[in-house]
Amino acid sequence: MTNTTRIRFIASLAFGLLVGAAAWNCARAEKPKSRVLLVGVDAGEWDVLGPLLNEGKIPNFARMRDQGSAGKLRSLEPLTKSPIIWASIATGKVPQKHGILDFFMKQLGRENARANAANPGARTAKAAEGEAPATSNLWRARPIWDILGGLGKTVGVVGWWTTWPALPVNGALVTDYIQYDTGSWPSKNSRRTYPDSLDATVERLRVKPENVSWAELFQFVTPIDTTHVTPRQEQLIHDLRWIYAADRTFCRVALELYRNKRPDFFTVYFRGVDEISHTYWDIDLPGGYAPPLTDAELAWLKRLIPSYYIFTDRMLGEFLKEAGKDTDVIVCSDHGFQGGGRGVMAHKLDGMIFMMGPHVEKGGSISGATVLDVTPTILAMFGLPTARDMDGRPIPGGLEASLVKRMEQETRLPTYETARAPGKSEEPLRSPVDQELRERLRSLGYIQ
Repeated sequence: MTNTTRIRFIASLAFGLLVGAAAWNCARAEKPKSRVLLVGVDAGEWDVLGPLLNEGKIPNFARMRDQGSAGKLRSLEPLTKSPIIWASIATGKVPQKHGILDFFMKQLGRENARANAANPGARTAKAAEGEAPATSNLWRARPIWDILGGLGKTVGVVGWWTTWPALPVNGALVTDYIQYDTGSWPSKNSRRTYPDSLDATVERLRVKPENVSWAELFQFVTPIDTTHVTPRQEQLIHDLRWIYAADRTFCRVALELYRNKRPDFFTVYFRGVDEISHTYWDIDLPGGYAPPLTDAELAWLKRLIPSYYIFTDRMLGEFLKEAGKDTDVIVCSDHGFQGGGRGVMAHKLDGMIFMMGPHVEKGGSISGATVLDVTPTILAMFGLPTARDMDGRPIPGGLEASLVKRMEQETRLPTYETARAPGKSEEPLRSPVDQELRERLRSLGYIQ
């Protein structure tokens, strides 16, 4: 196929998708306008959620369970890393199709060649590592916000893995890189947000770890006399400050955008539960801290993880209030958590999913669903079919049975892909915060 023929084919396919989707929506025009809110909670674990639900401590998760549907959500097998799974959640496709295959991707030659030419006697440390964090130019499948935006839906995205540099969307996109402080971002065109003017909003709302007060930390640990804080106590909550500050930043930015923009589709991702679990789940095991924690220190930290779920429930409540009863809401995790290992070895295959809204079964029980089913389910909420090249399907037990049945009968659409040729080879892009990102992942056991 020549380049000219390929361009004509892509243009024809894009036109066909737009016309087909428009006709599909027109056929359903008598129904109210659909809106969807997707909240990602990395590593949400039923073994923690269950007792908190029974004790009445997480009322917003309870409301979603009682007024909608809830259950387990199976992750990718074998156990793998968060950016890979979240890309599958966003596309409904397996990693081989969406192209995000790790935290870091190999530099394929250009950068290494430049480094070696500048220092022919020895490779630089940067070149020796030979890898850079995966970046948004590596996606080979369209995420749900791109699909919906291309069909005229307004969208908002905050905090998702592998979204830097921010690519244009039909709305607003804030990348996960806003949580990193070190590095020297350019004064203009940092590409942390789309449009670039959102950078000012992010800076106004960003919570810095050093500004987190002890009063805020006492949500998670037993209050102490803050006039006599020891270096050891500061050490023990150092990571908590950073984790909390990042989630509060995503929450504040996302709430402002959601209130002001009211897009048809909105998603926000919270990484804190995963990082808190990696940091504090196994603190009573040998080797967790040097020197080992005393009984008093263990007692001080023992309620930290469930308390962080309670904090996450409060953030969820803020979004449910803004969403209202006419919005379909999905809250999901990429995997569960069980501890007992470093990195992905601490994960559990079954995570969690909660659904609530006008297209959701009331009192439903979700079983057999996987992370690949989230995007087809969102499409169904908008009255759009699952493409044949997707690997998931709308979630039965979550969506109303009549909607699932209708979508199962609609199998004509081959693909939503219109812009990127499969197999295209690109390299990850460098950013001023690559090293901080690397150190964070190292501290959580994902890399050595």
